[in-house]
Amino acid sequence: MPDASDRPDLARVVPKAEIHLHLEGSLDLETLIAIRGSRGEPTDREARRRLAALYHHRDFPHFLRNFRAICEEIRSPRDFSRLTEALSDHLRSDRVRYAEVMLSPLIFTRAGLPLDEIMQAIHAAARRGAAEGGPRLRFLFDGVRQHGVGALEELVEAAAACRGFEVIGIGMGGDERASPAQEFAAVYREARRLGLRTTVHAGEFDGSRSVWEAVEVLEVERIGHGVRAAEDAVLLGALRRYGVPLECCPTSNLRTGVVRSWEEHPIRALHAAGCWVTVNSDDPALFATTLGEEWRALETRLGFGPREALAIGINTVRASFLDDEGKRVLIDEMTRAAEDAGCLA
Repeated sequence: MPDASDRPDLARVVPKAEIHLHLEGSLDLETLIAIRGSRGEPTDREARRRLAALYHHRDFPHFLRNFRAICEEIRSPRDFSRLTEALSDHLRSDRVRYAEVMLSPLIFTRAGLPLDEIMQAIHAAARRGAAEGGPRLRFLFDGVRQHGVGALEELVEAAAACRGFEVIGIGMGGDERASPAQEFAAVYREARRLGLRTTVHAGEFDGSRSVWEAVEVLEVERIGHGVRAAEDAVLLGALRRYGVPLECCPTSNLRTGVVRSWEEHPIRALHAAGCWVTVNSDDPALFATTLGEEWRALETRLGFGPREALAIGINTVRASFLDDEGKRVLIDEMTRAAEDAGCLA
């Protein structure tokens, strides 16, 4: 039997899907500098040093501040077009076939950018990328919990109005401790009534209570992160019964201090408990990762074998909001690629 080091790289040869990816958090330093240069703003050594600091985070609150600062650098539909083009290129090079991408449009509309112009730019860039062999991109509008119920109501209305731009659902990120989930329950019900798919960040910075509320109060279809569920054995049983997928993002959790080390990351325990575990990159530029690197971490840092890593990748497709035929086609392609390359030997 070949040694693991002799096997082809599973992450490199297998086509993939991603379901927890923030558009703003995919803005890499070089693309950001190019965007600033196109506006005639400084791109000298001092400017690069200041901007590079936004990609290093002491803890979760510091990450949120850096994320806001990155968003402030996106100021026009043209910026969104360049950002989306860069994301499509990065995903194509990583053999990502399909991605559900979150973005927080109200941050930008409140700064004066028209929503239609933002989405026209994003949608056109996504279509160009797909035509050139890149992934199919679909979008979820992501609210910010600390902005309150009114903002999420506005977000749901905006998402429903933007279906023509491949907007398929809504989520909510930010500080999980800012407001109780019950305040948003009616808004999530309205989103479902309008046919929007639903997810929410929970069990990342806050504990298992946040995951309980996501499942039983908001009744979401998926949970962003959810790793703190490992602290509650009763909750693990409930997640198994409900079959709610967890959008796990291992490197993100390390970079923000949600977990202290790879050895302590709960994804292995969640998987062993029968939870529906997926793997994603979250904010790949801000965390210096890719989806391929997350796949590699499953094997090299988190104790999974190649068949288990492939199964988690397939679980990600199954948890996506693709139609059944799209899922079947992609899963078949993934399985054949892994087998043909000898990755599972």
